[in-house]
Amino acid sequence: MNIATKSSWYVVEWFGNTFGSSSSTDTAENEQETSSSAATGALPPPSSLDETIQRINDDNDRSYFLSGIVDEQIYDKDCVFADPFVSFSGRDRFVENLQNLGSFITKYDARVIKYNSPVVYNDNSDNNSEQAKIPVVETKIMVKLELNLPWKPVLAWPWGVLYEIDPTTFLITRHEESWSIDPLEGVKQIFRKGRVKL
Repeated sequence: MNIATKSSWYVVEWFGNTFGSSSSTDTAENEQETSSSAATGALPPPSSLDETIQRINDDNDRSYFLSGIVDEQIYDKDCVFADPFVSFSGRDRFVENLQNLGSFITKYDARVIKYNSPVVYNDNSDNNSEQAKIPVVETKIMVKLELNLPWKPVLAWPWGVLYEIDPTTFLITRHEESWSIDPLEGVKQIFRKGRVKL
């Protein structure tokens, strides 16, 4: 990926941090935290693999990546978050980015294309020991969203996520996004009037 494309991700993140947080009052932020807690029931970390899988499903049912309402407790605090642009560690940064994005979305539609269950396993080493096997959940969702910008751009593409789960703590340690579109084409959709109806 070229430097201009990668840089655009950081510009979008900065834009969200600057305008997403400045456009919300403390009351709005508290309401967002309250609605997130209410939606997830302020649950403790998961105590089994089955519980983690169910809570991933619950997050997808409420379109966490669009609504900004996410079950934070299923993620390791140092979870790696990756998309076609960048990779970083840290649950708090991920949650903040989701909430900022949510504040810019005026309409959205999400339809599940794929949700694999039971979980599959990635072999994390050259040997076949059970300890090397990492539980993985994969999803693919057709996403359409309209951004709250004057020209009302609509972003639309199939969006996949691979969740790697620690078999001991049952926490997600990697959240890796994939897009069924060239990343640069995805960025271009931000800067043109929406061609897809919601």
